[in-house]
Amino acid sequence: MSITQINLETGSTTELGRDATRPSPNDSSVWLDIPAPSEDDLDWLARVYNFHPLAIEDCRHFDQRAKVDAYDGYLFLSLHAVTRANGDLRAQELQVFLGGDYLITVHREPIAALDAMRARCVSDNRTGNYRVDMLLYQIVDQMVDAIFPLLDTIEDDIDALEDEILDTPTQASLHRVFDLKRQLVFLRKIVGPMRDAMDALADSRYEFIDPRTALYYRDTYDHLVRIYDLIETSRDLLGNALDAYLSTVSNRLNEVMKRLTLITTIFMPISFVVGFGGMNFKQLPFDNPMAFGILVALLVAMPTLMVVWFWRSKWM
Repeated sequence: MSITQINLETGSTTELGRDATRPSPNDSSVWLDIPAPSEDDLDWLARVYNFHPLAIEDCRHFDQRAKVDAYDGYLFLSLHAVTRANGDLRAQELQVFLGGDYLITVHREPIAALDAMRARCVSDNRTGNYRVDMLLYQIVDQMVDAIFPLLDTIEDDIDALEDEILDTPTQASLHRVFDLKRQLVFLRKIVGPMRDAMDALADSRYEFIDPRTALYYRDTYDHLVRIYDLIETSRDLLGNALDAYLSTVSNRLNEVMKRLTLITTIFMPISFVVGFGGMNFKQLPFDNPMAFGILVALLVAMPTLMVVWFWRSKWM
């Protein structure tokens, strides 16, 4: 088994074995952390804490939407942290059991907020004054606050992308627009359910959430609302950037077509004169020096006059 028990009063850490029992209600509150849960770990939870099979099933398969489920004697929560890896966003899922005197966290991979809070519980004696609902708030608050730097990075990418589109738009710029839109959609899918879950915890409808702690969850809910608004603003900016890209590409195409049209227009009369002068007359113009001179003069004068006309008309 790989279950770590942290005593919130003393900060002591204990590795539990298969024969471990549930702390008595008279003992201090504990935090059990289960990274990469095995079948033995989940069986131990189901046996010792008598958790509902549906909650254990969610811990077994993960891939859950953020939610709060109320069971008899405890709350079960699915939460998400967001990280960036190789330029892309990833979700880290956290399953939580919250009772009157215990907090149990189950996750498949390391989560920075859990590591930071574990170190704080061990080193900071003030955590002994925390209820388990306050401990959960501290973890969730760090998970939510970690999203703001990611949004700042995306906003910087959007600003750089807008400058690039206005200067020299390329196919890579278009790919970057859709990549950033995909990341924002991913963030919105994470933040929306998390916002609803925090709203439920802030509503003081659950006996395991102290009304004083519910105010802190309300603050986290406000942060998530702000994040959601920032996501929508960034999506609007990306939409404007896409419109600017299409407009810029269209304007460049119009300029190219305009120049090609002007070149074609200039050479059309030349082609006519050359074709007319090369017809099978009885006496060809090339046999007459004067006719040949007039033909050459027309070939030079006509495109010159047309260029002057286009320039004065501001078509060039």
